[in-house]
Amino acid sequence: MTVPSSRPPVPALERAVRYLAARGHSEAELVAKLHRAGYSGGETAAAVAECRRLGFLNDELYARDCAEMLASRGCGSRKILLELRRRGVAGLAEEATAELVDGEADRALECARYKLRLLSRETDPRKRREKLWRFLLSRGFPPDIVREAAENALREPSDSP
Repeated sequence: MTVPSSRPPVPALERAVRYLAARGHSEAELVAKLHRAGYSGGETAAAVAECRRLGFLNDELYARDCAEMLASRGCGSRKILLELRRRGVAGLAEEATAELVDGEADRALECARYKLRLLSRETDPRKRREKLWRFLLSRGFPPDIVREAAENALREPSDSP
């Protein structure tokens, strides 16, 4: 036998605001979280609409902020697009990453320099190049940018003795 709770359940809007206070969410993420918390479709839709009306929820700003954050962490456009799609802002992903494409070669070169410092003990040049390529590709950089960044980074003199 279950004892009824003395407190009323938390309204969907209050739960949504708590989620948004902790970190930004896309509309799709917020809807999914509210559904998992047990709210009905009507409660969820009303809470999301109210959050949007109050300015707490804006997928365009969220997509742009996520893209900039991922780019600052050294991710390439392909990984950023994939992550934005996973977060439920697929329609805005292309637009959000369009501004970041200009600096992508510079970001790739910085990532390549970083990885080469970690690979300083690798004596086989072929293995070193392969590891560098795999790293840059896994960060989501397109192959042509990977090729250019790897060649430029490998041509630079190393700081090690």
